[in-house]
Amino acid sequence: MKGEPGPDEIEQKVIAAVSSVLQESALWADNRSYLTRMIGKRGSGLDASSYDSINEEVWSKTFIERLSALGRRLGFTSNDYDRQRGWSYDVLWRDLNTGGDWWVTNSIPLVLCCSWYVSGSTGYPSFEPLDKLLVARADHRVAICQHRYAGNVFDRFSSYLTQCQATKKKDRYLFLCYHPEERKFASCVFVA
Repeated sequence: MKGEPGPDEIEQKVIAAVSSVLQESALWADNRSYLTRMIGKRGSGLDASSYDSINEEVWSKTFIERLSALGRRLGFTSNDYDRQRGWSYDVLWRDLNTGGDWWVTNSIPLVLCCSWYVSGSTGYPSFEPLDKLLVARADHRVAICQHRYAGNVFDRFSSYLTQCQATKKKDRYLFLCYHPEERKFASCVFVA
């Protein structure tokens, strides 16, 4: 890993959009997720184990809507996840050339994967969301997750990407990890 660069302009806008969701009290009405209840029963504490955890379905939908809207405001076609259309990513921004008979994708400015449960059976972060992002030829690859130890998640993700042969020079990732007790997101930018 070549040091940690700061977020660029688009990443700052993504961080602001995601962080603004935390200010909405309506989303905290039913904040005990299935994951939280299950972990509470086991007492493992590997991921969120307090009542300040989130409802993954509601929050994912909210983040997807916000980031899709952000993409449209920035002038991109934003295809938020739709099970009927079968998109691989929760959010996909496309820069389209619509001038000819066919719409042609000029570039993919951003892809997003929300994967709240990142702990594998050993308690270490799972790399499943990263595998999805690895195959994206996007300018920005964003992963949103939830874990009590964001630093560990960021270190493991960065190490995985560094070792993976599919990683290309200048590939850019933004990791956003929600900390349930602090009720905020930690962020990390990784550039190969």
